[in-house]
Parts: sequence; structure tokens; C-alpha cells
Amino acid sequence: MQKIKTYKKILLVGAKIIVSIALIYWLVQGVNWRQMEVQIYNVSWSFLAAYVVFQLMGNVISTRKWQIISAFKDLHFTVKEGFFVYLTGTFINNFMPSTIGGDAYRSLWLAKRSGAKAAALSTVVFDRFSGLWTMAILALALSPFLFPLIKNSLPLFLTLIVLAAFFVADLIITYAYCQPWFHRAVLRIPFHKVKRLFEEVTFYTKKHIWWRASLWSALFIFVGVALSNFMLFRALGSDIGFIPFLSVIFLVTIISTVPLSINNIGIKEWAYVTFFGLLGVSIETALTVALLSRFLQMLISFIALPQYLSTREK
Repeated sequence: MQKIKTYKKILLVGAKIIVSIALIYWLVQGVNWRQMEVQIYNVSWSFLAAYVVFQLMGNVISTRKWQIISAFKDLHFTVKEGFFVYLTGTFINNFMPSTIGGDAYRSLWLAKRSGAKAAALSTVVFDRFSGLWTMAILALALSPFLFPLIKNSLPLFLTLIVLAAFFVADLIITYAYCQPWFHRAVLRIPFHKVKRLFEEVTFYTKKHIWWRASLWSALFIFVGVALSNFMLFRALGSDIGFIPFLSVIFLVTIISTVPLSINNIGIKEWAYVTFFGLLGVSIETALTVALLSRFLQMLISFIALPQYLSTREK
């Protein structure tokens, strides 16, 4: 059984590597590297500085949101502590084959601090899901701006279909949760740890934390995702309008979280090129923005290096 699990992991990692290589190869074929070099040489440092500021503000907002969620489980920490834990998780993601390594670190940190493993994990799960849910709402709300482009883009059409299906499934689950038989079914789950985690996660609906978390998610999305990325386009001299930009950036961010490649390498760049290309953004500008954001986020995460080393020693 253990060998089968090991083989599955190897196959999964191998598949992700193949996807990354294929997407990178596809991107390399169509890029004018000389033009990218010129754009980077002429980049606006003031807009880059604004990007860093908005990213740091976004981390503070995310920390505050996680702090609020954790408080509903009677798990407490300061914004300063949570901020460095968040950054440490981002730092760890630089060296992991997926982006969930940072979430695992946050869960372990909070579990060791509180002694409540299931509750600590549930805060991270709910934090992630509420953020994804809020971003999906914003993406669908702005999707009418992209309707004229659907007939020319199969990826856009499929993405919007998947988002719509996500909300239909969410409505079905919400309806089921309100039925007595649903809770009886949860009690019959044979795996104790799975049942325990499920009970912890559903606890948030009883405490009416959902809307509060969604509002903090929306604030983070506007500051840490929209404004920060818009600064990068401005840094490269792009004149893309803010509303058209918003109609795409949320879709791109959602796609970039899909675990189809190693640390979303290739997926993120492909999404930027494909979807911003619909708005007339050149492949060179879109790709440069994606690479710059990846590089700057990595640099920002190195602020947490002392915290990470200290944690490893302990």
C-alpha cells in the first residue's frame, strides 16, 4: 500500500513537471526576448515600489483575516506574529512542489501553539476557501465585460463555465447543510480525523463568521491582488484600463492556483499571456508582469528568513 502511494506521488510530480516544461516551451516560442529586455530596462521604479507596498499591505490584511478566523476557535496570536508566519509560509512555497506547503506550515505553527490540531487546520482551510469563494464571486460579477470575447477564446469560455459550476455546487452544498439528514450523514463518516475536521470547518457557519471573512478577503483581493498587479502593468508602460484589468486579473489569479504544475510554474505565465492578450496586452508585457510578480514575491518572502531559521532551530 505504501509503495502504491509512493508511485502515485512520483507520477503526480512527474506529470506536473511535464506540464511546466510544455507550457514554458510554448511561451518561449512566441516571445520577443529583446522587447522584454527593453521593457525591464525602462521599468518604472516608483511603480515597482508601489507594488511592494501593496503586497505588504495585502499580507497584513490576510494576517488580520486569519487572526479573526482563529479567534472564533479561541486560538489567538498577534498581527505581528501572524504576519511573519504568513511570510514564512510564502518563503517555504518557493522551495515546495506546490503552494500548500505554506498552508501546512501555518497549520503546524498554530497547532503547536494551541495544542488544537483540527481547529488550527480548519482555520487555514476556511481562510483559503473563503478567499477563493470571494474571488470567484468578483470574477463572475465582472465577467459580463468579457462576454464579447468568449467566442474567440475557448480557455475563457471553459473558465467561466467552471466558475458557474462551482457556484451551483456551492448552492447545492448549502442547501444540503440546512437539512437534518446532512448532519446525520456527517456523524456516520467512518474516518474520525476527516469527520473531526469537517465538524471544525462547518463550525464557522454557526458563528456567522462567513461574511466577515469574505469582507476581509475582498479587501485583500483589491489591495494585494488588483492594485499590486495593476502597478506592475503601469511599471511597464501598459495603458490597460482599470475595469478591463479587473475583469481579467481575478480569473488569472484563480487559474494560477490550480495545482497542475510545480509551484504553478508555467500555469501562471500562460494565464497572464492568454487572458490579458484578449485585452490587447502583448505577450511580452503579460509575461514580464508574471515573471516580475513571481520574482518580487520571492524577494518579499525573504523578509521571513530569520523567522524560518529560528523556527527550524526550535
